[in-house]
Amino acid sequence: MRKWLLAGIFTPLLLAGCENNEQIGFSSKNLQQDWVLTNIDGKEITIKEPRVIPNMAIDSDLKVSGFGGCNRFTGQAEIKDNKFKIDTLSSTKMACIQDDQATTESIMTVSLQEWSSIALENDVLTLTSEQHILTFMPEDILEDNDQ
Repeated sequence: MRKWLLAGIFTPLLLAGCENNEQIGFSSKNLQQDWVLTNIDGKEITIKEPRVIPNMAIDSDLKVSGFGGCNRFTGQAEIKDNKFKIDTLSSTKMACIQDDQATTESIMTVSLQEWSSIALENDVLTLTSEQHILTFMPEDILEDNDQ
């Protein structure tokens, strides 16, 4: 009986000591960055030049601005219980060619306006909504990899 009692006490302590790189308790400091959309639902985003890759910048006040693939957008982000969303997202209304880039923009902007679980691990920002998983990387890291 004593062995089981000790096992019950020490097992949670051992498990709590396991390393986890995922950051908990997000703030504007965690997210203050220029982010580039790299994947939607595990599929890599490929944009041919001269087009610009979809991106977003988050500042210290959680104000967000970005480019969805055809239109620029801006809004105020909110973080609550490790969930993320952009309130009052507004964007330009450019006439866009209905292609993969327009589809990417639609998925991105709709997903950003819904509550999404947020994970930040090894410089990869993942937003998981009910419909899609958006994966972002810091712009400066991607630029370093291109050189």
